[in-house]
Amino acid sequence: MPDEVLFQDYVKRDPILQDKLREVWAKVMEKSSLMHRRMYETRHTFSSWALAAGESPHWVARTLGHVNTSMIYKTYGRYIPNLTRHDGSAFERQFVTNTNKKRDTISHNLRHNGQNHVPENGLYN
Repeated sequence: MPDEVLFQDYVKRDPILQDKLREVWAKVMEKSSLMHRRMYETRHTFSSWALAAGESPHWVARTLGHVNTSMIYKTYGRYIPNLTRHDGSAFERQFVTNTNKKRDTISHNLRHNGQNHVPENGLYN
């Protein structure tokens, strides 16, 4: 039995054929309290959740079997955090954090050396 088989019969250890898998899926959905979804729709749920959680679009594309990311960006772009209304915010946070750390370090070093003046912009040449 090849290792690539995702769904297999527990008794015979043979691959479960798509029709049988669809039948099992329908029974599971019927017994659950979940709204009915086609099995194929779970790909879309996985993709949007993975991207929203911060997974790389390249990884998601490979996982889904795509040769590049063009479909991922086209279909799921709105779920990629920095492709939404927050564009640039990650860079801004990083820049402000690093600038404040640098300013605090310079200020600390000057006070330690007996100097009290820190330029208003916090930057030194």
